[in-house]
Amino acid sequence: MDELTDKQRRRREASTAGETILQLEDIHKTYTNGVDEEVLFGIDLEMKAGDFAVLVGKSGSGKTTLLNIIGLLDKPTSGRLTLDGRDISTLEEDERAKLRREYLGFIFQFHHLLPDFNVLENVLMPCRIRGRTYEEEAHDRAVEMLEMVELGDKIHTPVTDLSGGQQQRVATVRAFANDPTIVLADEPTGSLDTETSRTVMALMREINQETGTTFLMVTHDEELTSYADRVIELRDGKVLDDRRV
Repeated sequence: MDELTDKQRRRREASTAGETILQLEDIHKTYTNGVDEEVLFGIDLEMKAGDFAVLVGKSGSGKTTLLNIIGLLDKPTSGRLTLDGRDISTLEEDERAKLRREYLGFIFQFHHLLPDFNVLENVLMPCRIRGRTYEEEAHDRAVEMLEMVELGDKIHTPVTDLSGGQQQRVATVRAFANDPTIVLADEPTGSLDTETSRTVMALMREINQETGTTFLMVTHDEELTSYADRVIELRDGKVLDDRRV
C-alpha cells in the first residue's frame, strides 16, 4: 500500500492503543409480521479499533440481522449502539446514511454492481456520491487495489463483461474506496474459487494490518477463520462464544 493518510495513521494509533470503536449494549431485535419474532436477545459486544473478527453460527442464529444493525441498515428494537463514542441507536435515516458513507464499507455475498459503468467507475462510486474531491483522492488507491486482486488490466472494462468471481473482486475493492473505519462483510468469498478467496482475504488482512481498519465478517467457511484474530459465535440470537485466536 502507498504512504498512509492522516486518517489511516490515526486508525493505526487507535488500534495500537486498543481503543473501542464500536459498542453494543443489550441489543434486542424483534420483527413484527402479524406475530412478534425476536431474533436478537440482549447482545453485548465490543469491537476494538483494528479488530479482524469473524462472526459464525448456524443459519437463523441472527448473524445477518446483527450485521445490518451494526451497518445502520436496520435499527434495534431496544439497546444502545455506540460508534466512535457516539450513540447512534436512534438516529434518523439522513444521519444514518451520512455515517454509513463516512465510517462504513460493505461487502455483500452478491456484488450489486452497476451494469452501466466500468470496473473503476463502480469502485469509485461511493466516493462520487460524496463529491469529486473524494473521488480524486481515492483514484490511485483504487487502481492499486484492483491490481492487487489481478484486475489492473480491466479497470476500464464494463462490469457486465466480467466473470462472477471478477465482479465479486470489484465489489470487494469498492468497499475500501471511501477508506472506511469499519468494513462489514457478509459471506464475501461465497462466490469465489479457493485461490481467489485467498487473494481477497489477503487483501483484506493487509489493509487491516497496515491501516487499522476494523473488519467484521460473516462466514460459513471454516478456512476463513484462520485469517481472523477474533471469532464470535452466535446461537439463537445470543453470543455463545467470543474468543481471541
